[in-house]
Amino acid sequence: MNDIAFQFIQDLSNELSSGELKLPAFPDIAVRVKKALEEESVSAEKVAKVIGSDPVLSARLLKVANSNFSNRSGANIKDLRTAIARLGYDLAYNTAVSIAIEQIFHSSSVSDRIKDHLEELWHHSLHVSAIAYTIAKKLTSIKPDEAMLAGLLHDIGKFYILTRSEQHPELFNDRIAMEELLKNWHTGIGQAILETWTFSEEMATAANEHDDLERPHAGPPDITDVVTTANLCAHWEQLGDDFDWSQVTAAKRLKLTEATTKEILEESADEIQSILHALGK
Repeated sequence: MNDIAFQFIQDLSNELSSGELKLPAFPDIAVRVKKALEEESVSAEKVAKVIGSDPVLSARLLKVANSNFSNRSGANIKDLRTAIARLGYDLAYNTAVSIAIEQIFHSSSVSDRIKDHLEELWHHSLHVSAIAYTIAKKLTSIKPDEAMLAGLLHDIGKFYILTRSEQHPELFNDRIAMEELLKNWHTGIGQAILETWTFSEEMATAANEHDDLERPHAGPPDITDVVTTANLCAHWEQLGDDFDWSQVTAAKRLKLTEATTKEILEESADEIQSILHALGK
């Protein structure tokens, strides 16, 4: 087993250093939405035309627009242009990305061996994205939609490792070895994936550094701080009674203690659940 794990790590290391990660293609619909949003003459009507070409994304966008999370007025929306106008371009793009990542996670080519692992990982990513949105909105000047997207993508490196490890099925028989692989390698690989998919430097940094609980950072809290804290919140039950929030530099910058974090999660429970429902959980 040590030989198998070592060879797997060596392969990952070589791919990472050479920039030759065998990445899945980012789904076309998210790419086309991104291009439409980057045009100088962008409009809700033009974006709606692109989104309307994909029935799954169209249905999800309307679901998000009519959810408790974004529909404060209670007025039901049935057309995409109005839905995009209500949500804004950032949230429309986040919805496209969530569909894209979900499609990758639930690809028909995925074997039964890792489906449960990927399903658990997808639900965790959704949970972190919802909490990140709430923390950013309540405690920072960071756009909540950007924090949501960073939370959704923070563990993309784990997806890559899980899918690649299918070539070494013996690894799945050693839970400790698999957990070590995921823990030690997913952050750097996640950064490489997001850079390849042309996400922002801030998103790639969050993927790479969110597990560093003592990360130094000068200035106000950034997206990585928000994702680090949201990730811990999503793992709350696994932290244990002896976990010391005062040692987490991201929490310090956000002026969060264990008590204030619990308070925010309790106050925002309905909003978090609404976001989870809107994004598809």
